[in-house]
Amino acid sequence: MSGSTDVAVVGAGPYGLSATAFLRHQGTSTHTFGEVMGSWRHQMPQGMILRSKERASSIAHPVPGHTITSWARAHDIALDNPASLEHFLAYGEWISERIVPDLDHRRVEQVAREGSGFSVHLDDGDRMHAERVVLSVGLLNMERSVPELENLPQGTVSHVAHHEDLSVFAGKRVLVLGLGQSALENAAILADLGVDVSVTARSKAVHWLGPHRPGTPTFRQKWRVPPTDVGGRATGWIAATPETYRRLPARAQLEVRKRCLFPAGSHNLRARLEHVPFHLGSAIRSAEYTGGEIVVTLKDGSTLKADHIMAGSGYDYDVARYDLLDKELLGEVELLDGFPKLGKGFESSVPGLHFLGAPAVRSFGPVNRFVTGTWYAGPEIARRIAGKRGPTMRVAFPVGSHSIA
Repeated sequence: MSGSTDVAVVGAGPYGLSATAFLRHQGTSTHTFGEVMGSWRHQMPQGMILRSKERASSIAHPVPGHTITSWARAHDIALDNPASLEHFLAYGEWISERIVPDLDHRRVEQVAREGSGFSVHLDDGDRMHAERVVLSVGLLNMERSVPELENLPQGTVSHVAHHEDLSVFAGKRVLVLGLGQSALENAAILADLGVDVSVTARSKAVHWLGPHRPGTPTFRQKWRVPPTDVGGRATGWIAATPETYRRLPARAQLEVRKRCLFPAGSHNLRARLEHVPFHLGSAIRSAEYTGGEIVVTLKDGSTLKADHIMAGSGYDYDVARYDLLDKELLGEVELLDGFPKLGKGFESSVPGLHFLGAPAVRSFGPVNRFVTGTWYAGPEIARRIAGKRGPTMRVAFPVGSHSIA
């Protein structure tokens, strides 16, 4: 056994890094496991552009000077707005070196009860005792399958989260399913690479997000929508203040989630997809592999042919699919449609077991699907573990000395 710690953080993406930063800043013994920006590195395609603007793309840190803008200035880099995946990964590496230079790269296999805390079992057979565990592993294993495609041969269908290098599809016909950011982003990158790509979806039209307007915004423009870049005027501000979201009735919470997380694409993808064929307004009825190709039949009777289908079908969240909690511990976690029911400090029904990021969407709102949510999650979990009370109104974006322009 390799010792013990007050808090074990599982995951070194934006939420894991931010939680570690705030916990260590207040003096809490914290041991963090994972690969820096692992999900961003392996579940996002090379050449991707972030959906959120620069002002909403910084990982929360208790000390000023750790934003993505600070990183760009320190390295004399002209940062695009929104930033490229390449720049965001480099920023993540930079901030991780400042937050957790002793990052433990071993893989956590399982978390189980042990006395008043937990036993963290590692892939090398070792284990560590932790009084608290913070799970921050994103949407690992949560990809939603498409029933109509399940009978196709292995290797002919994939989820958008399964690719780093899309150049492997050179010379193939790829049909992208869906109109969300990931689907449209992958289609645009494929088109840029010269791949024969087309898009299909049951929706009748693409919903494009508004363009970024360079220059210094007026006060009214700056605050018309929240700096989180999540949602519109009303729902966006509710999502930007998770405590407000938590006080809403379940039906109103559902409406906020729907309006903030519906399929949409960044405006900067529009021109790149101008010559890509879109087949909209009809769902898939069936798909079969015949004569060395996939033949997709839509419900309107039309057919589409491809060598590969890439599904931007979203995610179905279920804590059990993480395969990280042993059966006894998993059975103690109170769930809401697969999501853990979380209280203050993102603590589950199991005392000392916390969930950050996507698992917190049901309890703390849609902002937890985005990097900007770390500005609420990081300080909130640190306060809870330290037993401190925070301000009544806490927001999911930097304030004070941090610029939000």
